[in-house]
Amino acid sequence: MGATPGDKLAALLARVEADADFPALAAQVRRVQLLTDSEHENVHQLADQILQDVGLTQKLLRWANAAPLVAHRGGVATVSRAIALLGTTAVQAIAASLMLLEHWSDAAQAARLRTAFAHALLAAHMAAELATAPAERERIFLAALFQGFGRMLTVRFCPREAERIEADAGGDPAREQAAVLRHLGVSYDQLALAVARLWGLPVELQRTMERPAGPVPARVPVDRLEWVRWVAAAGTDLADAWLQGALTGHGEGFERAARRYAHLVERSPEAMVEAARAARKRFLTMLQAVGLKEMLTTPQWRAWLVDGQDDPLHPLPPQGGADHAAAALESADEPAQHAGQVDDVATLLAQGLLDVTAAQLEEVSPRVRQGLVLEVLLRALRAQRAWWVSVRESSSVAEAMDWLGSGAAMLAPQYRLPLHGNQDLLTMLGHLQRDSWLDDLMAPKVQTRLPAWYRVACTPATAMVVLPLWRGNRWLGWLHVDGAGMVVPAAGGLERLLLRTLRNLAVATLSDAPAAPTAGL
Repeated sequence: MGATPGDKLAALLARVEADADFPALAAQVRRVQLLTDSEHENVHQLADQILQDVGLTQKLLRWANAAPLVAHRGGVATVSRAIALLGTTAVQAIAASLMLLEHWSDAAQAARLRTAFAHALLAAHMAAELATAPAERERIFLAALFQGFGRMLTVRFCPREAERIEADAGGDPAREQAAVLRHLGVSYDQLALAVARLWGLPVELQRTMERPAGPVPARVPVDRLEWVRWVAAAGTDLADAWLQGALTGHGEGFERAARRYAHLVERSPEAMVEAARAARKRFLTMLQAVGLKEMLTTPQWRAWLVDGQDDPLHPLPPQGGADHAAAALESADEPAQHAGQVDDVATLLAQGLLDVTAAQLEEVSPRVRQGLVLEVLLRALRAQRAWWVSVRESSSVAEAMDWLGSGAAMLAPQYRLPLHGNQDLLTMLGHLQRDSWLDDLMAPKVQTRLPAWYRVACTPATAMVVLPLWRGNRWLGWLHVDGAGMVVPAAGGLERLLLRTLRNLAVATLSDAPAAPTAGL
C-alpha cells in the first residue's frame, strides 16, 4: 500500500525542518509573528525584531520606500514608521518572505531563489493592480505573493527537486504542477500551508495563499476572501503569460488570460492591459529597491526586462534575445536600488526627524512616537541598545519606560535607579542640562561609577550617549543609547545639533506627562 498524501507531506515537512538553517529562520519568523494585541506593542516589538537583523532592516526599508503610499509621503527612514504606514500584517508577511531571500548561503541556488521571489513579486503587483478599491490591494498583493511561497520554499529547502521540476516544466505552468507532484509528492500549496501554520502566519493569509482549484467562477464570489484568492490567481496567470510571451514574442497567452479573468474584476480586456503596464512600472521600482533587477539572468527574465517591453499583447520580438536584454540591463540606472540605504549619520538623523515630525502632525500616540525616537537614535548612531528613562512626580526612582535593540529588554527590569543618596553615573548624567558622550565605558574611572547590573552588560569599546529630557525647569528623565562600535559625533558638529532637535521632539511627546522633581538631587 502506497504512502498517503498526508504521509508524503509529513515526510517532506520533516525533511525541511531537518535543514540546518530552518530552525533559526523559523524562530525569527515566529518572533515577528507572535506579537501582543496592543497597537503600540505590536509596532514596537515588530520593529525591535526587524532592527536586530541589519540586512532585513535595509531590505524592508527599501521595499517600504518603493511602495506608493510611502513614496507619496516622502519616504521613511525608520521601521516603526514603515509599519505605521503599511500596517503590521503587511510588514509581517513581507518580512517573512524577505527572510527567505536574506538568509541564503548557497550561491549555486541563490539565483533560483531570486527568480522564484521575483516571479511571486510580479504576480503580486499584477494582481494588486486589478483591484479597484485601494483598501483591498494589500490583501490581494499578499495573497498573490504567498501563492508563490511553495515554489520559494522548494527552491530554498529542496534544491535538487527544484532543479528537476524546472527542467521538466520548461517554463510551462501546467507542466510545472505535474512535475511538482512527481518530484515532491505534494503540491506547492500543501507545502506552503504546512510551513505557514508552523510559522504562525495570519489565518486570513493562510486561507488566501492557496491557489483556488477548478474553472474560473462565472460570477464574482460572494465570499470576499474567495474573491481575493481568485484575483491573486489571476495575477499569477497574467504574470506567467507575459513572461512567456516576452520570451517567444507572442501575446496570445496574455490575451487569453485577460479575457478569462476580466469579469471577476469588472474590467475590460483593454483595461487589463493598462493594469499590467502599471504593474510593470511598480514592479520594476520594487525590484530595484530590493536589489534584484540586475540579478535576474534567465533568458525569460532578460527578455521581459528589456526597455520598451511594456505591451503584453505585442511583446518585442526576441531578436538579439539575451544579448540585447543584457545590454539593456547593464545600461539601466542603478541609484534607485540604494533607496533607503544611507550610512551618513546626519542624513539618517534628518530623515528620522521627518518621520517623528510626521507622526506628531498626524497625532500618532505618544507611545508610538517614543518608539520612533528610540529607533532613530539606534539606527543613526549604529547603537546596540536604547532606553527611554522616566522620572515621575513624587517617585524616588528613575526607571526604563521604553526600550529597543538587542539585549535592551533583558536589562530593562533592572533599570531602576534611586534618585537620592549615593548616585551612579547614569543618574548624574541624566540629570545634567547638557548631553553626555562617553567613548569607552570600560575605562576604570567610568566603570566603577556604573551600576553593577549595567557594568557586567558592557563589553570593551562600548560607548554611551545620554540625552537629558527637561521641559523648562521640570526634569522628565533621559534617553540612554549604547553599543560597541557606536558612532559618537564630534562636538559641535551638525549631528549633535540634529540630536538636540530629536531630544526636543522627545520632550514634546511628554507634553501631558506629570511634573517631575525640580530640585537638586
